[in-house]
Amino acid sequence: MAGYICAKCEKEIEIDPKVDRIICPNCSGRILLKKRPEIAKTIKAR
Repeated sequence: MAGYICAKCEKEIEIDPKVDRIICPNCSGRILLKKRPEIAKTIKAR
């Protein structure tokens, strides 16, 4: 299960994209954004 955010109603949704339809169950929006972690990774440059 992956976390997504609906672009239309901005609610968090937990779906499995392999099994479930890519559609918001709250507003029927079809644009879902992948939820990103709040902590940003820092990578040391060479």
